[in-house]
Amino acid sequence: MENPMPESRTPITLEELDQASTLVYRVMAPTPQYAWPKLRKRVGCTVWVKHENHTPTSAFKVRGGVV
Repeated sequence: MENPMPESRTPITLEELDQASTLVYRVMAPTPQYAWPKLRKRVGCTVWVKHENHTPTSAFKVRGGVV
């Protein structure tokens, strides 16, 4: 089976990742996460759901645009 996620051609350092994280969190708060009891009962484990539609833009794509 072919790897659906080929290795990045541009390596990112931990320092660059930390810098991007700092920049993003200055602009946008973390997305709320909720554990839903009905999902836990259905699948037999705790399921955390991130509601991107609860962010000001209703999308996660803003984070990529900020960096």
